[in-house]
Amino acid sequence: MTFRKIPHDVHEGAPDAARTLMGTPEFAKSRDERKKVEMRFAHLKTHHRFERMRLRGLSGARDEFHLAAVVQDLKSLASCIWRPPPNTQAPSAA
Repeated sequence: MTFRKIPHDVHEGAPDAARTLMGTPEFAKSRDERKKVEMRFAHLKTHHRFERMRLRGLSGARDEFHLAAVVQDLKSLASCIWRPPPNTQAPSAA
């Protein structure tokens, strides 16, 4: 059975440096923080149709992204403070 080989340049130290850092607690913390941010972007893309910028220029893109971030923050705030209405039915006397 033949296998494909990926050439590895001996002068390319970045992958080796990254592999040595993978076992450290700092790497785990950085990975967890990165995952939170990436999940926010994925949520924007899938649930809010934020696939591309619709406004022109850097200021337009910044404004559009800030609006999308505000929407996400308001949704998370609403889910934190929302409580179901109290049960208004009177207990039955038996």
